[in-house]
Amino acid sequence: MTCGSSSRSRRIGKTRADSRAVRAVGLERTLSVLAAWAAIAGNAIAGPEVFRIDPEATRAEFAVDHFWVTTLHGRFGRANGTVVLDQEAHAGSIDFIIEAESVDTGWSVRDDFIRGEHMFDASRFPQMRFRATNLAFDRTELVGASGELTMHNVTRPVAVRVERMDCVPEGRGEADRCGVSVVSSIRRSDFGMTFGLPFVGDDIDLSFHLSARRVSP
Repeated sequence: MTCGSSSRSRRIGKTRADSRAVRAVGLERTLSVLAAWAAIAGNAIAGPEVFRIDPEATRAEFAVDHFWVTTLHGRFGRANGTVVLDQEAHAGSIDFIIEAESVDTGWSVRDDFIRGEHMFDASRFPQMRFRATNLAFDRTELVGASGELTMHNVTRPVAVRVERMDCVPEGRGEADRCGVSVVSSIRRSDFGMTFGLPFVGDDIDLSFHLSARRVSP
């Protein structure tokens, strides 16, 4: 009788210990899963994200009236920069650089003239640069920015409108790639570029089609 009771007590004690061990393992796994989800959620909404503009997949284009009857279209082949976005805080910055020498209107003679001293004077002022820290959001969507454009050694305030911004993962475990379409307009005379007025228009329509990869976090 005593021996049987002792054996049953040991079995009961072992069962209770096993049950406690199973509960402990289950609790540990649950906490690990919760911690992982918390980290994912935190990364999704916390802090700014940094995007580097891909020069190979970015287009900077312009259009201007030409002798009142046609529109001259051109592009710049080299552009780069960085975009910082904090969608929750509605904050961030844009730093976008265009190489003036890379202008291309489809006619090399005209391109050489535009690069020259009467227009961009690219040998003296090789870059155009737009910098902005005043970004506009609709909820968490970037819709515009106000900043300063430096061109031809003159800096003026310029606002841009973001028409579209879509981001998708490039591949499993890889960072997001975003496509952004931006438009604006300027007067070239504001930047000291008055040659050819009024035969070549003063108002310049700008459009930028950017491809950028998230590099942080």
